Amino acid sequence: MTAQQRRFFIDGIKEMSNSGVTILTWGFVTGIAMAKSTLTLHQALAMSLLVFAGSSQLAALPLIAVGLPIWMILATSFMVNLRFVIFSLGLQAHFSYLSTWRRVLLGYFTADFSYLFFIRRYPKPQSVTELEADSEHLRLYWLMGMQLSNWTMWQLGSIAGILLASQIPNNWGLEFAGAIALLVVIFPMLDRASARWAALTAAIVAVATHGIPFRLNIVLAIVAALMVGMMADKSPRERAP
Repeated sequence: MTAQQRRFFIDGIKEMSNSGVTILTWGFVTGIAMAKSTLTLHQALAMSLLVFAGSSQLAALPLIAVGLPIWMILATSFMVNLRFVIFSLGLQAHFSYLSTWRRVLLGYFTADFSYLFFIRRYPKPQSVTELEADSEHLRLYWLMGMQLSNWTMWQLGSIAGILLASQIPNNWGLEFAGAIALLVVIFPMLDRASARWAALTAAIVAVATHGIPFRLNIVLAIVAALMVGMMADKSPRERAP
């Protein structure tokens, strides 16, 4: 790692550290939820390290608890994580030159904040000429610094929640705490009209369809939000500077 690459890497760590409280809180709540579910200690730790996706973890836990088929649990997790398909499309234009295994690693470590901050700083991918001139691939090192910071803080919070869950009474309202933590994550992302329309649509659909089996109202809300968000993102008003 050159001096310039190290500087960008450290800058990425610092950028993500500004959201440290939010990430630690969300990880802590998710860790507690896993520990208080039907998972064993080792299963909860493995889920934290391997899955690394708080919203889908929380969506899957009640389905695991009632013993639903694995295909339904996987389908629900896939729907909850559909936003990562959009993230991957956004990053693919920037890092298509990387080998497959490196892009897989980037995909695993990419979370909401790291994608949001990266696209905000680098909204356009490099041209062929710019990529050839950037022999040190500095924006990649900035992203990796953010990813390492995000993953580390998340795992610290999640593992702390798993290990300390037995000390926390069940009547403390962990579902409410989880909802508050999720709101803290979501609000910084509502920086565009399309994101705000998508969030509003998701809220309306989720409430309107509340009570249908298997919490499918969440799936319907996600699908509706994706459709509205994509349509709003293509509107002339949204693209205007």
